[in-house]
Amino acid sequence: MSFNRSMVQTSVFLILVLSVSSLAAAAFPAKQGFVNDYANVIDQKSRAEMQLLGEKLWTEQGIGLAVVTVATTAPMDPKEYTTALFNEWGVGGPEDSGLLMLLAVSEGAIEVEPGYGLEGALPDGLVGAVIDQEGLPHFKKQSYGPGLSAMVVAYANILAGEEFEIVEERDEARGWFVSFVIFILIFMMMRRGRRYPPGGSGGYGGGGPGRTVIVPRMPRGGGFGGGIGGGSRPSGGFGGGRSGGGGAGRRF
Repeated sequence: MSFNRSMVQTSVFLILVLSVSSLAAAAFPAKQGFVNDYANVIDQKSRAEMQLLGEKLWTEQGIGLAVVTVATTAPMDPKEYTTALFNEWGVGGPEDSGLLMLLAVSEGAIEVEPGYGLEGALPDGLVGAVIDQEGLPHFKKQSYGPGLSAMVVAYANILAGEEFEIVEERDEARGWFVSFVIFILIFMMMRRGRRYPPGGSGGYGGGGPGRTVIVPRMPRGGGFGGGIGGGSRPSGGFGGGRSGGGGAGRRF
């Protein structure tokens, strides 16, 4: 009786372990390649553009790209899901040179995570700037394919050694206020100069020191062109790459 009970308990335990393992494995979809549109939100043109760039990144630089869309990451947080999916799929090669971009439609979230080997070329601040400037304007209009494609182009250009110009947004009302304050300060300095001219009395004579007003230069927009260089690599994109959870994410 005791032996039979022990066998039953062991069998139940093994069944539970296998069930949990199966659920854990089923939590992530099977990888399909460079573009994995499980939410069905990417248009054909954008898909083709990203597929081409993914192939070039892998064959010419050994960088594995995975663009993923899901309806939801529930019950996981989008960031937690992205890191777990990155390591589950092994995005990138043995040099940990992978880049995972995940868009969760229900959460209105975009997460971008580079592997260990790309963290130097793609620091968190730069990753976030690309999202802000190239992705969010499209995502806010539910134009997911063009937004993801624009981000892939930007990251590919950065990885090819091109500079990405970060445009700082300025509050228009604040800008007018700062300009008004500068104008008042200049006006006050001019009035003070009339009352107390340098080097003596009378007008603006005297050869005193001049005054220089430095006006901050406004940031300029920029274009992002160029290609992707490198050696020759086999096809693929998934080969055991790891991520430490860096990168950046936004909500829209």
